Amino acid sequence: AYSDFAVHCTWEGDNTILTLQCGRYLVATALDARKGLPLPENLSYLRGAVSATGGLSGHACKGDSAEQVSSLDTLKSAWSSVAANAILNAVRDFEAGLGKGLSKDDAYEFSSASRLHAARMHTYTYLLHRFAAQVDQSPAALRPVLTLLAQLFGAHSAVQHSGEFLQSGFYTGSQIETLKGFVSFACSEIRKDAVSLTDAFNYTDYVVNSPLGRFDGDVYEKYFELVTSLNPAKPVPYFDSLIRPLLERTDETETGPELEIDEE
Repeated sequence: AYSDFAVHCTWEGDNTILTLQCGRYLVATALDARKGLPLPENLSYLRGAVSATGGLSGHACKGDSAEQVSSLDTLKSAWSSVAANAILNAVRDFEAGLGKGLSKDDAYEFSSASRLHAARMHTYTYLLHRFAAQVDQSPAALRPVLTLLAQLFGAHSAVQHSGEFLQSGFYTGSQIETLKGFVSFACSEIRKDAVSLTDAFNYTDYVVNSPLGRFDGDVYEKYFELVTSLNPAKPVPYFDSLIRPLLERTDETETGPELEIDEE
């Protein structure tokens, strides 16, 4: 359908524009907070991550064990520090643009790269904080696996952007390595509940329509079986009369096979 196809033509451009708008909002909100205005709920993490002087609070991970480095509270603080650092950098670039005599709109354009980055870091941070909040409200029986899933999201994302955490000073290089080990551990543990977690979205097999989600991991053979069952082998009517003679002819063959296309 057109509605399904059109999004593939536009979503990258839309996402970039929306992300830049989010970055503009982050810069404006940070400047308002500096004037004493209250922070909105979705940026409440800045209260603990930014010092009274307007810089990073200097919070850092205190322990080196996997439990300390990967706890949900530690990951929330880590991402808050990274997002705060990115937002402050975007504010500095915006103010640098103003200092060059640029208009407000041009100063925002001047800080586009840092605004884009700040919005991305804020998005990770917001998602993790919302995830953790929902885990706290979940039934007690589900809380252990959901907590581990939230930790995996926060830790894997942190490993993917490890340079940000080193730059903000929250994690050290050795702590990042510990976090990598935790990601491998968490993947092996989450695998036990992967089917149940996927089924929790309540998508019917008709909607999913995919042979890839297999608990035993035997994807390739089963997918090949499905493809071959839907496309049974049929003899090609012109293979023996046209193609085989071409494949098997020798240098002594002077003429090719007689074509039967007209007859077919």
